[in-house]
Amino acid sequence: MGSLLSRIGILLSLACACLAAPASAAPLAPDCIFSTSQDLSIESVRTDPRWACEQVNALGAHRFNWLRFDDPRIADFRYFAMEARWFDSVTVYRIASGGRIASNRLVPDDVNLHNVNDMILPLPDVGDPRAPVFVRVDNYAKFRDAPKMRLLESADAPAGFVDDLVFAALLMGLVLAPCILAAMLAFALRQTFVAWYAVVCAGMALTIAMTSGLAASWFSGNLVVFLVFERLGYVLIMFASCQFARDFIERDALSPAMRKALRWSGIFILVAGGLNAGIIQSPALFGFAQLVVVTALIAAFTQALRRGSRWVRYQLVGWSFAMVLVTDIALKGVGLGGFLETNFLIVFYAMVWEIVVVAIGVTDRALMLRSDRDRARQLAAEMENLAERDPLTGLLNRRGIANQYDSLMRRGFTTFALIDLDHFKSINDRFGHQIGDHALIATASALAPDEDTLAVRLGGEEFMLVLRGADATLRAERRRRAITARIADTVPQVDRPVTASMGVVEAPGEDAAGLPFEVLYLRADTLLYRAKNEGRNRYFRELLVFGEPPADDHQAFAA
Repeated sequence: MGSLLSRIGILLSLACACLAAPASAAPLAPDCIFSTSQDLSIESVRTDPRWACEQVNALGAHRFNWLRFDDPRIADFRYFAMEARWFDSVTVYRIASGGRIASNRLVPDDVNLHNVNDMILPLPDVGDPRAPVFVRVDNYAKFRDAPKMRLLESADAPAGFVDDLVFAALLMGLVLAPCILAAMLAFALRQTFVAWYAVVCAGMALTIAMTSGLAASWFSGNLVVFLVFERLGYVLIMFASCQFARDFIERDALSPAMRKALRWSGIFILVAGGLNAGIIQSPALFGFAQLVVVTALIAAFTQALRRGSRWVRYQLVGWSFAMVLVTDIALKGVGLGGFLETNFLIVFYAMVWEIVVVAIGVTDRALMLRSDRDRARQLAAEMENLAERDPLTGLLNRRGIANQYDSLMRRGFTTFALIDLDHFKSINDRFGHQIGDHALIATASALAPDEDTLAVRLGGEEFMLVLRGADATLRAERRRRAITARIADTVPQVDRPVTASMGVVEAPGEDAAGLPFEVLYLRADTLLYRAKNEGRNRYFRELLVFGEPPADDHQAFAA
């Protein structure tokens, strides 16, 4: 907490200082540049006729690049600043009017970035503040536009620095928010495209932090480490974008070959970027890898559009701007010059646009997947319910009561009444199976399930009541008697009374614990058939104590 407050205090102090300080002079740009593959000395370079004094920001592709500052205002400047890039060495020379030469040299291992993304080197002192300045940059790796190189009055953070950091922090927050949400959504939905989207956002957040000055304002770090993380952030975006497109676009909208192309182009940029980040500085290799990725994405988008993909449209709208910028950077890397004058502010805008548009697509598809999943679960529940229900009467079937048996016993349903219609076969034989079905439906209606009574059709004309409460047997008997009246009222084609026999087993309290369903069913079935054998239209009741019926508790009741 204290560290957080101290950082907030520093930012507020910087803001106040920037608001109170007078405006400083603008940085001084080089007057001329000279690019060569020859390792020339300062003495020969200063008189070389090949200096170009028009496009002073366009460094050449040769190994050695020279800058010359001879503006009359040079006396007010004390430092040379170069945007953080890969290089072998930077040497600043100053030549006095008497011919005296002084120099300062900088190599990557000596650079520690702090507050800003610039490498700053003091101008050498030759006793003449108006002496011209020459700068030699050895083996600058041209991965994109030439770095900003200029003279500064002070090594302090420039005016507007805090404003730039606040803007970058806002952009980073805008990128991190969907990154966090996508990570959580990927865990919930188990969908790889959401996870890849989170990786893309993470790569963008890392790139913004490393290139905007945010990272340098938080940590003082070595140039090499800084550039490695900057490159890895960019590579992560490219790699994850390929994998995201591969998994986000509908399966039937991309051919297997196209999916493999996206996968391997992503792996290629990952390998090439990794090599360039820490082993081989090859702008041509990295630029070629970017062109491969762009080509694979364009081919995939084209195929998906032709096949009617819905989701690829989000990528086209969101990625088009960024793909133009990537193509420009890639062409500059391979030495073809590119076609845009870009800076990272434009890249940041492209990132935010991509995040917002693709986030809409990801959300749209995630909601559709959730809806499909909910429908599938509902269908599965309905199918399971159908599997546990008798299609004719709508009552639970044998499977349904068996699945719920343990739960019912725990809830106090410990009375089981097995009911069978008397002489039901004669109804089917005489009146037909359709009338027989009507009689079964009427029986189900007479059994009248409620919160303390569960009705089950076990098969054919056999039914079961599962009851709880002190008067369970009495309620079961009322329902058995109601069957005759209900069939007479609703099935007038049957011209005789239809009665039912019943066997009731009660297993009160703890005596029901541990008794399997089949045991209770067999006891009730024995009582049912005893009722049948002794004249029908009656029931036999049995009370189980410790899982066994008492010898004197076989009670018969006739209608």
